[in-house]
Amino acid sequence: MKAKRLKRAEKILNFFKFNHNLLSPYKVLVDGTFAMAALKDKVNIAEQLPKYLGGGVELVTTRCVLKELEKLGSVVFGGLHILKKMEVEYCPHTPEKCVGDCFAYLAKKSVKQGGSKRPVMVATNDRGLQDKIRLIPGIAILFLAYHQILLEDVGDASQSIESKIGIELERVQEMKKAVFGNDKAPVSRKRKIAKGPNPLSCKKKKVKDTTSKGAQEPEKSKTRRKKKSSTVGCNQLIPIA
Repeated sequence: MKAKRLKRAEKILNFFKFNHNLLSPYKVLVDGTFAMAALKDKVNIAEQLPKYLGGGVELVTTRCVLKELEKLGSVVFGGLHILKKMEVEYCPHTPEKCVGDCFAYLAKKSVKQGGSKRPVMVATNDRGLQDKIRLIPGIAILFLAYHQILLEDVGDASQSIESKIGIELERVQEMKKAVFGNDKAPVSRKRKIAKGPNPLSCKKKKVKDTTSKGAQEPEKSKTRRKKKSSTVGCNQLIPIA
């Protein structure tokens, strides 16, 4: 289950990486609802989030978030304590605005900067804030559920931007063709002529001699004839004339 969750996160991050320049280290805006959910589920954000995203993470909050939690008092003291350990991202809101407006402002600003600047990510369990951030293309949303940090699926706004980019590229290509024509000359392909068969492949196969050596008729052995001795034996009688 853990491997499946990480694979899903990698797929979503790759979409934002190739289409919206979302790169590591990730800057994550954290609000009070996310901090309180992490405290309740005993999730260490600073430890678990880099493992889940597979890269460096810069956890930040804003002055608007801290002021909102301070007004709520002791009920959210634990969440406030977690957020005070994070860096405070500059926001120009004086007096402080609601967290939804503050985060939406910073998210839009990070997307508009473009170039070497990277869009932020938003970590929140507030449904209203999630709906507002979904309308901003290129912003990934993190939330806590089932004692785990999860990435929300790619929203319609981010996907529509991807399709618009593809349409614009097609238009640019068409305009180039209309003004400059086709840069590449048509390549004339040589007609393939049917060649004869490879003579090496047409060799007759050698037929192996199936007759075994043992089946051959044995050669007739030559018998040596004994020479008759010309000497007379000792016991032979010589007739007297």
